[in-house]
Amino acid sequence: MSIFLLLRMYASFLFHRFGWAGLVIALAVHLTTAYLGLVLLGEQHLTAPATFTYFYLTTTLTVGYGDLAPQTSAGRIFVATWVMLGGIALLTAAIGKTTSSVIDVWRKSMKGKGDYTGNVGHTVLIGWEGASSERVVELLLQDETSNDNLIVICDCTLEENPMPGQASFIKGESLSSVALLLRAGVPGAERVLVRTHSDDLTLATVLAVNQLKPVGHVVAHFNDSEIAALASAYAPSLECTSSMAIEMLVRASQDPGSSVVINELLCVGQGATQYLMKLPDTFNATFGDLYTQMKERHNATLIGYRAKGARQPSINPPGATRVEGGELFYIASTRLKEISNGMV
Repeated sequence: MSIFLLLRMYASFLFHRFGWAGLVIALAVHLTTAYLGLVLLGEQHLTAPATFTYFYLTTTLTVGYGDLAPQTSAGRIFVATWVMLGGIALLTAAIGKTTSSVIDVWRKSMKGKGDYTGNVGHTVLIGWEGASSERVVELLLQDETSNDNLIVICDCTLEENPMPGQASFIKGESLSSVALLLRAGVPGAERVLVRTHSDDLTLATVLAVNQLKPVGHVVAHFNDSEIAALASAYAPSLECTSSMAIEMLVRASQDPGSSVVINELLCVGQGATQYLMKLPDTFNATFGDLYTQMKERHNATLIGYRAKGARQPSINPPGATRVEGGELFYIASTRLKEISNGMV
């Protein structure tokens, strides 16, 4: 067996046995002895700090430009047997360990073994429903309020990240597991969306999320409106939605085109969309004045207002309604950001 293979096996042993600590120590010892050897053998033209660093790296990485070389016979033997072979083995091990570490991080992310505990300002999507969940992520990325932050998909059935490059992935045994929700960073998330294949599972997940008291807004989707109402009763701070397919069907039959209007208002992208604007506590105006201002200045239509502390918004309230802080619901082509006391 060649000397190179023996050195490579020794370096591999250090790599597996002692990890980075052993590898760094071995590299430091090799570097130091290489320098001292060149000094003792009279190769002073190679011992200046910058020159030695350049010579050591080009030699041990087998680049071999040839512009620097030992002048004495003893120096050549020392470089060929110790500096070159030892350095190649050690640097190969270091490169291999670095590559392995990068691959492990990538595999860990793809397989849902990451940890986002402590993250803030991101979005967590709990549950995966195939194409419909992909559409949810796409809509989140289209909206300027959520595309700057991390999106974490949290599921128990997926084997790997379904949307690499667009979202991160966390996998666990149960969606209602507090440990899994903590790993997804639910407490610090800006928004949490819960949508699973079962209303019962969604309800259990909602109750687990509510225990963590997330700082952001939580929305859960149910197919059964009664279970949605039950979830709202146990977790009043969460927003629970239910399927409106039947109601939309009836309304479209009575008022043709209603379903098209509703879909347009909910869709992110081209055309008018329904938005929410949070007002400062010092804001003070009437609903009628705001309606006129928003239409004239921004071509936006004000449709509702939710007062501070209220659970339900008031849709199309009288023009004399006082708006003092709280939240406005409006329809516009883009989200409005300009807010001042009594003016929008």
